[in-house]
Amino acid sequence: MGKKKQELFEKYDKVSKQKEDMMAKFEVAASQLWQKAEYKNVILEEKLNGHQEEHKRKETQLHELIQRSGLPSPTVDEICNKMKEQIEAKNALLRNLKYSLSHATKAYNDAIRVYEAKLIEFGIPAEELGLELLETNTSTMPAGLVAA
Repeated sequence: MGKKKQELFEKYDKVSKQKEDMMAKFEVAASQLWQKAEYKNVILEEKLNGHQEEHKRKETQLHELIQRSGLPSPTVDEICNKMKEQIEAKNALLRNLKYSLSHATKAYNDAIRVYEAKLIEFGIPAEELGLELLETNTSTMPAGLVAA
């Protein structure tokens, strides 16, 4: 019984050391990830501040232009509201187009993967197809967009 107990203690010590090593690696990785995120946040904040300053400058120019035009306030408000509506409509259109582009790119890449798999299945090198995948931010998981 003494030998088994000693072996168990040794295994426990070994596993405990592995756990400590893994925790140390995890903490280093988490720290590095946090530092990268902080760096990106600083860059994004600087960009945001730049855009906010530019927005203020443009807004000031717009107000000066409105004052020089001599238009009545209700007309100016109506014009501003129409501009906001148009900008929002264009933003919605852009979001839809980005989604459609991602969807089409995903379908294209899925089709190429299916064709390559079939070529390999028939003993033909996939390179003979000569098609390349498009760069995308979608996953490589099948989405059911292409029937095999």
